[in-house]
Amino acid sequence: MKKWKARHKAMAGILVVTAVCYGISWKFPGAVDWYKNYIFPIGTNTLSRLMSVVSWSVGEILIYLGIFALAAAVLTGILCIFFKGRVRAFGKLYLEGVLWAVVWVLATENFNCYMLYHAGTLEETYFSGIAGKEETLVVVYNDMVERANELSLQMERDEKGGVVYHGDLYEECKSAMRSLGEEFSYLRGYYPNPKKILASDFMSQQNLAGIYFPFTLEANYNTTMYIMNQAATICHEMSHLKGVILEDEANFFGFLACIRSGDSFLAYSGYLSVLGYVSHEVRQNVDLETRKTMAVPNDLVQKDAVFLTEEEWERVEKKALVKTETVNQATNAFLDGNLKINGVKDGVESYSRVVRLILKWYEKGE
Repeated sequence: MKKWKARHKAMAGILVVTAVCYGISWKFPGAVDWYKNYIFPIGTNTLSRLMSVVSWSVGEILIYLGIFALAAAVLTGILCIFFKGRVRAFGKLYLEGVLWAVVWVLATENFNCYMLYHAGTLEETYFSGIAGKEETLVVVYNDMVERANELSLQMERDEKGGVVYHGDLYEECKSAMRSLGEEFSYLRGYYPNPKKILASDFMSQQNLAGIYFPFTLEANYNTTMYIMNQAATICHEMSHLKGVILEDEANFFGFLACIRSGDSFLAYSGYLSVLGYVSHEVRQNVDLETRKTMAVPNDLVQKDAVFLTEEEWERVEKKALVKTETVNQATNAFLDGNLKINGVKDGVESYSRVVRLILKWYEKGE
């Protein structure tokens, strides 16, 4: 009985420490910065290395097992009511195991994700005092479109016009991220290979290109999406492994790593990853007469700037158990709520703040 009580106290202690640290993160961003720079990297250098032993996403498999375990826990709880002896003893042991798994998820979500929302921002640490002026927007947009147009002509393509890449995508992305570490110190160090999501079709219905699992410290990506989304997405998710949790900052590092990589395919992916956000800002803030004089994406860029090809969308829709619109709305509501609960006031709209970072980066002359 004492052993059980000790385990219960340990469980309660972990939850209390988790809650206290989460509360502290809201009040003391400096403490979170210290944690991000000195404690959080330990996880990437241990748990991430352990998870990289296998090529498949451990986090995804654990989610499936978790759903099964929770359903089994309900059944086990019912059995414990009606049966005694070994059945009840086993049931209690099983339920405690499930509770420990829940505690692990809550703790790792907090320490590997939620607390990090309250670290100092990229704007504060690297772009302080830079305005990010609207007039820079026209320059940025024209430059991006011209670069994307040039790169689109350099891509190898198949008989249908789709881009083909024969390089080592994982190594190129990891190398690109490590290079950024020379300027942004917290991006230095070990990077595991990204993981392919088995349920990429369902992920496409959610309109998700990638996902970071805090409880296994894995960077995962959607394999159903069009190839031109992959490099920037992988770099985006890898930045999460370095404590970059804000989505606009992860978008920025995904973009910057790709365009600085020296690889034309990665560079093209980088420009395409943010061109939609920049285009939206142009439509919202630049007058019609000025827009008429601006650069125009060529046909190849317009063809490549898609999430899924038409053929893939048709295939996904045919096999879908739930309508994509319903899945997408549910996902957006969950992500928006999750971000707002953790202090990101504009929720999913925060992804588009990458434009502000890009403008400041241009003005800084980098």
